[in-house]
Amino acid sequence: RKILEILEKAIETESFEVIYQPIYSLREERYTVAEALLRLKSDEMGFVSPDEFIPLAEQNGMILRIGNLVFKNVCKFLAETKIWEWGIEYVFVNLSVIQCMQEKLSEQLLEIMDSYNLQYKYVNLEVKETTVSATGKNLLKNMNKLIEKNINFSLDDYGLDFSNTTNIIKYPFTTIKIDKTMVWASMQNDEAKKILSQTIKMIKELGLLVVAEGVETREQSDELINMDVDYIQGNFYTFPLRKQDFVMFIKNM
Repeated sequence: RKILEILEKAIETESFEVIYQPIYSLREERYTVAEALLRLKSDEMGFVSPDEFIPLAEQNGMILRIGNLVFKNVCKFLAETKIWEWGIEYVFVNLSVIQCMQEKLSEQLLEIMDSYNLQYKYVNLEVKETTVSATGKNLLKNMNKLIEKNINFSLDDYGLDFSNTTNIIKYPFTTIKIDKTMVWASMQNDEAKKILSQTIKMIKELGLLVVAEGVETREQSDELINMDVDYIQGNFYTFPLRKQDFVMFIKNM
């Protein structure tokens, strides 16, 4: 109940914070993309984890307003800072399952981007596997409309649950983001390492890009480099940064 009160207040005051985590390109040997991450903090409870408030927001119908606020926040930030001039090609933005159920999702997102005169190519939309399973044809229809406008899509959290390779084939994703649990398991178990290696090989043979998430150690980084991933994301490379720190970071790359 307290978290719901905090969420309602954050929506009314637009006090959510969006931070950015740079993602390292192994081919370019520099940071070329980033992910927008939502954070919520209150005076009463301090930091509230997205794992706590996102499911609550979905259950109580708040997630559409939150998703709209976040997307506006990211588009405004990109338009004002022009971070592509400093080498960041695009930013990943996550879509919730409820957003992806909206028939007019594509029109809503394009309208927001147009309001900031933002070129569509600077946004890459992330969709979780669970979202794909829940939204089906409606998601595919919106994806095709947005891809026509030069917006790409990524499949997020691949390997977290019961990953279905059919989703990779059926939906027009350009990037697959390997979940951190799959990365971490591969460092503890030889069988898990073989599965991860073969998964990466399969994805790349399909002509898709691979982002490895949750990389926190040199050992993990070295193994993933040997497995030929395209991008590495995680605290070993850099922590998520507040807007002003992110801008300074990319300007000093």
